[in-house]
Amino acid sequence: MSLQNRLQNLLKEGQGLTDFEYDQAKRQNWSLEGASIQEEKRFANVYIERVDKESEALIQTEPSSFLNRPLTYVKSHQKEFIYIESKWFDVVKVDGVAIEWDEVFQTYTALFGLKRPKKDTALLKEMLSHLNGAQLQFNEQDGLFDVNLQLLELEGISEKMSFADMLSAIYRFLFHMMLQFEMNQSKTGSNS
Repeated sequence: MSLQNRLQNLLKEGQGLTDFEYDQAKRQNWSLEGASIQEEKRFANVYIERVDKESEALIQTEPSSFLNRPLTYVKSHQKEFIYIESKWFDVVKVDGVAIEWDEVFQTYTALFGLKRPKKDTALLKEMLSHLNGAQLQFNEQDGLFDVNLQLLELEGISEKMSFADMLSAIYRFLFHMMLQFEMNQSKTGSNS
């Protein structure tokens, strides 16, 4: 299903799209009409876990208000990572995102599984090549790519921003990646 169709289905369900999505749709000449939502409210209905890094045991689930905390939270709580699920990640073919402070590289990281076929390896590596420290590995067992990104490499992300703003920036980055995949597919005439 195309990115346009995934957005159209959400509109049919009564979900609102952000100005970002409507702007992208207009650029692609997609006729999407429906409700609007402010970007800062996009991730109001998310599932959030604080998880122990070493044991991967759940520390606690958190309400969506947790997203108002700054990204520096994971730097000051280095023994845990934050796992976030949202139906909006389905639009960009991601199950959920884990956010943590990487003690080895002294940086904020986002880890997620990206649902793309293995044949997209070269294109995905090319898309991530401008990001320092980006790691990519195809997981045969799950049939998706394990992606690890240094958050401060992504446009618009700073450590002082809230988790909510950081999620919006990650979503925009992944949205553009999905557009690139679809444009590449239309050029090559392949489907996935």
